[in-house]
Amino acid sequence: MSLESTVSRYRPGTHAKGEDTSRRILEAAIEVFAEAGYDGATTRALARRAKVNLPAIQYYFGSKEGLYRAAIDQIVGLIESHLAPAATQAAAVLQGKPGTDALFTALYGLLDAFVALVTSRDATESRSAFIARAETEGKPAIALIHESVTRLGVRPCMEVIARLLKRKVEDEEIIVRTLALLGQIFVFHSQCNNKSARGTMHWDQLDGRKIKLIQSLVREQSTAVLRAAMAKP
Repeated sequence: MSLESTVSRYRPGTHAKGEDTSRRILEAAIEVFAEAGYDGATTRALARRAKVNLPAIQYYFGSKEGLYRAAIDQIVGLIESHLAPAATQAAAVLQGKPGTDALFTALYGLLDAFVALVTSRDATESRSAFIARAETEGKPAIALIHESVTRLGVRPCMEVIARLLKRKVEDEEIIVRTLALLGQIFVFHSQCNNKSARGTMHWDQLDGRKIKLIQSLVREQSTAVLRAAMAKP
């Protein structure tokens, strides 16, 4: 059975103990898949890391493939919970004839959502490594993460920026500008697990004040770049 055709058999626990067990298996699986890759991660290693017996994996997730897909689904859920509200607001703004201020407000919402996502306590180093490993291995399931980020984050930003600059969304400049603006955010990924960034800022952890500072400066820099582009003849 191919991985892309696998249907997750995840069964939510019917009580607190069951939910804790399934959650522990899933968190352990993300770590093991990140370290060993899909092919290198054995069910025995997964069970050992989660401190459960082998039948527990089958009970909650059906198989190693089901567990892998559940890990992907969890990450997609994290992305959607952060980006979907801002994407919905941006879509509502774009349906009308918004002025510059309204467009910038929509963009700020999207940028803030990206900052909140990458600095979330759930955006752990193991999840980052899991995604990177899946990218390297070329697993088809990684397309679900790409689709979610593009649909709810990158594409809405492109549409707002294109409207601000009075260009087509598909213009190469719009694509590059969008990726450049979003790129400034990702240095803060995983609560500053980037050692160079953490060392430079002397931030061991991110709290609400620091996250708001990042959001404010990302807004400021994005505004300056786009205002300069808008002023060009």
